[in-house]
Amino acid sequence: MAGIRPSKYAWLPLCLSILGAALWLPKDTDRVTAAWQQVLHLAIGAGPSIASVYFNATIWTGNAEAPTAEGFACSPDGHILAVSSSADILAMGNHLTKRVDLQGSFVTPGLIDAHVHMLIGGSTLHQIVLRGIASKADFVAAVQDAAVKASPGEWLLGHGWAEANWGGDLPSITWVDHVTPKNPMMLSRMDMHMAVVNSEALRVAGLSDSAESPPGGRVDKDTEGKLTGILADHAMTLVSQHIPKQTHLDKHRALQTAARHLLSKGVTTACDMGAVQDSADAWDTLDNVYVPAADEGTLPMRLMAMVPLPTWRKLHDWVLSRGKSHPGGRLHWGGLKDFADGSLGSRTALMHQPYTDDPSSRGVRLTPKETLQDMVTAADMTGLQIALHAIGDRANDEVAALYRSLPPVTGGNSMNSTSSIPVRRHRVEHAQHLSGPQALEALREAGVVAVTNPLHLMSDVDIMEARLGKGRAKPGLAFPSRALLQAGVAVAFGSDWPVMPAEPLATMHTAVNSDNLTLPSGSLWGPGASVSPEEALRAHTVGGAVACNLESEVGVLRPGMRADFSVFQHNLLGSLTGDLSAIPEVVATFVDGQCSFGCSAFPLAPSNAPSATPSKAPSTPLSTAAFSQSSQPR
Repeated sequence: MAGIRPSKYAWLPLCLSILGAALWLPKDTDRVTAAWQQVLHLAIGAGPSIASVYFNATIWTGNAEAPTAEGFACSPDGHILAVSSSADILAMGNHLTKRVDLQGSFVTPGLIDAHVHMLIGGSTLHQIVLRGIASKADFVAAVQDAAVKASPGEWLLGHGWAEANWGGDLPSITWVDHVTPKNPMMLSRMDMHMAVVNSEALRVAGLSDSAESPPGGRVDKDTEGKLTGILADHAMTLVSQHIPKQTHLDKHRALQTAARHLLSKGVTTACDMGAVQDSADAWDTLDNVYVPAADEGTLPMRLMAMVPLPTWRKLHDWVLSRGKSHPGGRLHWGGLKDFADGSLGSRTALMHQPYTDDPSSRGVRLTPKETLQDMVTAADMTGLQIALHAIGDRANDEVAALYRSLPPVTGGNSMNSTSSIPVRRHRVEHAQHLSGPQALEALREAGVVAVTNPLHLMSDVDIMEARLGKGRAKPGLAFPSRALLQAGVAVAFGSDWPVMPAEPLATMHTAVNSDNLTLPSGSLWGPGASVSPEEALRAHTVGGAVACNLESEVGVLRPGMRADFSVFQHNLLGSLTGDLSAIPEVVATFVDGQCSFGCSAFPLAPSNAPSATPSKAPSTPLSTAAFSQSSQPR
């Protein structure tokens, strides 16, 4: 196999970054020692030391120049030094090099989730679980069970309900008041654009039947003008602002919980959209949770942290004083998030034409058009990345037009990217419903990255035609990942966790098999929706790196890149077209060449391992435990 070997001078650019990362983390003596050893090797011309080699795998590198390999070598600071055949890789290193036999497993670059809500996701893992609830009785029972365990006055929080699961009736205060007499309660719909609250929560918030809907939100009332407990979009903040704020310790625990969860799914990098409707909370998380975790070496995975668009001036100053990345390499910033509209399920996605099942509504504009225009134009001039949530066809048209109206990219508009090439890397989050071919062309001309969410299709397939009619719900206009790719638009996949489960394998499987989804009418949704297995995998690796402005660090396995990779039981690409049950499990996940999920299935090969290519995969299935290398994050 033709491999990629390090060039004579390939290590020189790493020297300063090695020392910088080490000196930034003075408490981490192992890292400092490794860094000085690395620099010593560089100084005497011996080339960088090889800390570990991984061999006997089927590797999909994501690198078009060398798409497959059998092994790779890693430096002490977690960069890839060489990618080649097992024989070539085993010939590298010395008696101190750790040699890890991957036993014929399938390896990809670490998966990248381009759209998550990190701390919200971590917190919901400890809240009332409503996803999958299929009846009013089960809904009430889940709430009652939590109320019995709670102290009087303690808030009951939950997430994940979907009214379509039990026939379409929205939950209300009449469902829950009798089981929650002493506790305020707020339970968000699966899309986080709607919530149901109880009478105690309304009392705490000071809301009565005279309450009016705020701009960009909706307070539901029954035919007698009484509050139902349903709040949509900005109306949710009328109650949520009274929920006690998380402490820094609470947030740190949520961060660690979320990271462990994502790593177990093969995700090594995530773009955190954060608490985008609470500027103070978003900045508190970045400054007092994420940065300290990166300083202390306790950030288990790589994060790109977004903050709300209205705070663009503060982020611009932050970038000018700190750059766009933490020296440790695991925390990045420079992105801004805002909303053009709401969601399909809540009928707040902004559409050109009225909803088929509610002719009185065309959705909700969450941010005034002129305000969004002014903020985007100003932030773009500073070189910051902008990510705008757009679900409805009108919202997507307006966002594309807004991006296209920006002045041409110049050399000064590149601070948001790790690439040295000036780029405008703005994003459209979801891009779920488009108005037609002209919308695809507009997005392509705008040069945006469309961060799509194929798994949302699984929740919307039962309501899509009812909400929009067959014409607007057809492939190419709804969930248009394939159409976007064919039009030349850059596409990255995101889960939108916890709106949907953080399941990248299920996301890829859905994208590959969308044509075969069954509509409520009994007919198949396709053809024209499915992407290829490799397109799906690229959207969760290479595409995600581009969306997060980290394409020079992660997303592919090649020399000079971070050694972030995911290990699967068997060939992932070959399984995506089959049944979901055939998808391989994640065996292990590595960040910076260090095991971050599991450490026992693959014992380290002895240092005198034979130089010949080892035997192929064992006949017995691999365990879902992980590697025997250190699991300590750094």
